Amino acid sequence: MPDSHDDAPSRPVRRLPSLRRKLSLVLGGLALLILTLVGGYLGWMATRGLHEAQQTAVRTTAQFAAELLASELRDREREIELLSAAPHLVEGALDAPGVRGSLERRMAQHDEFAWMGVASADGTVLQASGGQLVGRSVADRPWFIEGREHTHVGDVHEAKLLASLVPARPDGEPTRFIDFAAPIRDRTGRLRGVVAAHAQWHWVVGMVESVTRRHSPDSGMEALILDRQGRVLYPQALKVAQAADARVLPRPASGRFEGRHDIDGQPYLTWEEPVQARTRADLGWRIVVRQPLALALRPVRELQRELVLLGLLAAAALTLAALLLARRISRPVEQLARMAERVQAERRMPEFPDQAAVRELARLGDAMGGMARALLATERELREANQTLDAQVAQRTAELQAANAALAHLATRDPLTGLHNRRSLDARLAEALALDRRYGPQSGRVHGLLLVDADHFKRINDEFGHAAGDAVLRQLATVLQSCVRTTDVVARFGGEEFAVLLPELADAREAMRAAEKIRSTVAAATFPGVGPVTVSCGVTLAWPGDVDAQALVERADVALYEAKRGGRNMVVLKAAS
Repeated sequence: MPDSHDDAPSRPVRRLPSLRRKLSLVLGGLALLILTLVGGYLGWMATRGLHEAQQTAVRTTAQFAAELLASELRDREREIELLSAAPHLVEGALDAPGVRGSLERRMAQHDEFAWMGVASADGTVLQASGGQLVGRSVADRPWFIEGREHTHVGDVHEAKLLASLVPARPDGEPTRFIDFAAPIRDRTGRLRGVVAAHAQWHWVVGMVESVTRRHSPDSGMEALILDRQGRVLYPQALKVAQAADARVLPRPASGRFEGRHDIDGQPYLTWEEPVQARTRADLGWRIVVRQPLALALRPVRELQRELVLLGLLAAAALTLAALLLARRISRPVEQLARMAERVQAERRMPEFPDQAAVRELARLGDAMGGMARALLATERELREANQTLDAQVAQRTAELQAANAALAHLATRDPLTGLHNRRSLDARLAEALALDRRYGPQSGRVHGLLLVDADHFKRINDEFGHAAGDAVLRQLATVLQSCVRTTDVVARFGGEEFAVLLPELADAREAMRAAEKIRSTVAAATFPGVGPVTVSCGVTLAWPGDVDAQALVERADVALYEAKRGGRNMVVLKAAS
């Protein structure tokens, strides 16, 4: 009788994937997934940080350019105001030769002025730098009409009367001016004439370009100057490229340039900053700093390429490690499978080595240890790559923080004396006024303001040079700081004029004592190489009717002028009327 086992049909063998292949796919895929997730997250963090750094650089550039432009315009306005109150204009003949000499000396000190002149009350130019326009009528010019009433700062315009007298620009741009004018009045307040100066437009352009030039030449960062209606004032190339009826730069839907915007069909990283009015006339200018998006994001693209290359290398290493690991893991199972096939083929039990199962488990353990070592090696490589990226981000963050700190110091400190600048003083005045409104009536204490001006400072510059004048200003700053309390704020107000904010005063006598201490200390001080120096002080206290800090500044300014007219080296108190 035949053996039923021998006659039994054999079952078909399905073609299944091998254990080694499955292990290779599982281990390799898992390693690549971890690499993709970790690398993608690190890359996203790094690229986001770089993008924010570029946006911050554009924003700080726009803010610094706007602050610098506003400060310089106010300084020139103040220069014309002081000149209009000069004794030789208030009391002397306006057509005297000395008037022309005074104008030309000021022209030599200010490269930005293309013309300075004095016109009579009816609009006839009596004296001017270089003798230009003397005898001509300027009665219909806006600067003369406005300058008869008050200090005037005009918007940029093309030259009219001086167009044929001023040398043409080498770049072919039309000659454009910004007008400054102030009335000349005698001691009784009667109008004697108008003193005016035309500042060259390329002076404004040079200031703005000096800010953008702080960045590398290939950064592509550029500053635009827009007027109140959004017309492009600078650069001239962009203005000329626009049609005559389309000179207004289209406004973004958000109302201001901030972040990514398309200008002239090109994507840019932008920031808009208004030029805060510090003059009596708000020109409404705005600074828009733009940087081509491709250049702004170039460091991000370079970092992304480096991350992709690193990821490919890591993926190749992980794939090779997975193949080797799968081979070592599957080898004991393959040996068992071959032994099973021998049993089936030979129909007998083979001779197994002693403790074969224990040795196979040990080998399997060794294989798992090898896989663990490979995974740890991969993790270490990822950690080192992460530390390298963190170090790069930390270094760039530190550099950015240092740059921001430097910009903040420049924005709030006067570079010559190290005192607070006008912007910082305005902020402190606003804070003090707010505190007075809230607590002043209950506490019975208010804040006061001193305006301190060096007497005959122009004589020091003329006789001893500007270096000596700068040394006097620095020493005056030191003296002022030594005479006030730690809670007081000393600032450079402009030129040779300083301001001292005195918070928490009991009454006007306390403010006068502080001013007198400053005046006497300066008068007793020794200024090497210059001789004795005196100062005049204007004193005032905050009044509940002050609508803003400007009213306080104006009263102190009036008191300072009275001290000047009273003979200098004295202190005058101006109370609220």
